[in-house]
Amino acid sequence: MITYQDVQAARERIAPYIVRTPLLRVPALDEALGCQVYLKHEGFQPMGAFKLRGAMNKALSLTPEERARGLVCASSGNHAQGVAYAAHKLGCRAVIVMPTNANPVKLAGVKKWGGQVELVGTLSSQREARAAELVREQGMVEVHPYADPYVAAGQGTLALEILEDLPDASLVAAPIGGGGLISGVATAAKGVNPQVRTVGVEPAGAPRYTRSRAEGRPVQLDSVNTIADGTRTDHANPDNFAMIQERVDELYTVEDAWIEKAMLLLMTQAKVIAEPSSALPVAAALSGALPVKPEDKAVFVLSGGNADPALLARLLTQAAE
Repeated sequence: MITYQDVQAARERIAPYIVRTPLLRVPALDEALGCQVYLKHEGFQPMGAFKLRGAMNKALSLTPEERARGLVCASSGNHAQGVAYAAHKLGCRAVIVMPTNANPVKLAGVKKWGGQVELVGTLSSQREARAAELVREQGMVEVHPYADPYVAAGQGTLALEILEDLPDASLVAAPIGGGGLISGVATAAKGVNPQVRTVGVEPAGAPRYTRSRAEGRPVQLDSVNTIADGTRTDHANPDNFAMIQERVDELYTVEDAWIEKAMLLLMTQAKVIAEPSSALPVAAALSGALPVKPEDKAVFVLSGGNADPALLARLLTQAAE
C-alpha cells in the first residue's frame, strides 16, 4: 500500500507538468446538496481530468531506457489521455487500448496527443489482456490506470491541494472506478488530517468496492452497466481494496438517473461541465445517499470534464422541455 510520503514525493515529481486546480466554493449548490459545497474540478488539467497526475508520476519514475521502450495502457478514456499526454511531453511512444464504445471526446483527446489507439472489447479485463500482450511481445512498459502505486500516489496529490486550501474540510468525496483515485485521496487526506471523512461513490451499475466491502474480499462483477464510462471496471483490485478498507470511511452507490441530475445541476447552477463519472459524489449528496449536515464543509472531487457533447445536449434539452 502507498504511504503519505509516496504522495508527497509524487507532488514534487509532477509539479512542473500539471495544473494546481482551484478549490471552488459554490454557495449556489448548498441548498440542493445540504452542506457548504466546495468543488475540486480536475477538468482544468491540460487533458481535462485528474488522470494526468498518476500517469505523469509513473512515467517520470521510469528510466530513460524504459521510456524508450514505449508506454502502453488499457483505459476507457481519461487515463488514456493522461498517458498519451505524458508520452508526448517526455518524447516517447504510447499505445492506448480503449473500449469499442469509447467516449468520442476522450478518443479524440488521445489522438490529439499522439497516442496510437487500439479498440478492444467493452470490458476492462479484455483491454488489460491486450495491454499485457503488448508488454510481453514488444517489451513496452505498462502504465496501469489504477493498479500501480505510482499512479495511485499521483492521484492523491489533489487531496494535498484540497487540505492546503481548506484545512478544516469536513469530508472529501471522490468517484470510484478502478480504485486508484480514492486510494490516493484517502491516503493523502488521512495523512494530513486523520479526522477528515473520506467518501467514495460508485455507480449502482458497477458496485465493485461496495460489494467487496460487504463480502470482505475483492470481487469480480459479471457485468457493468452505467452511463459513467470512466468507472466501467468490472473487478476490485486487491491492493486498492486493502487501502479502501483501511482508509475510506464510507462507500455509496447511485443510480444513473441521479448522475444525470447531478450533471445538469452542475451545468445550470455551478456553471461547470462534469462528465458522468465526475458527477458521482455530487449525485450521492443530491440523492440523499451521502449524509451531510448544513455546517459541513464538503469537498466534491470532480474528476474530469470530458463529457460527450451529445449527452450534455440531451440533458439540457430534456430540462428545457
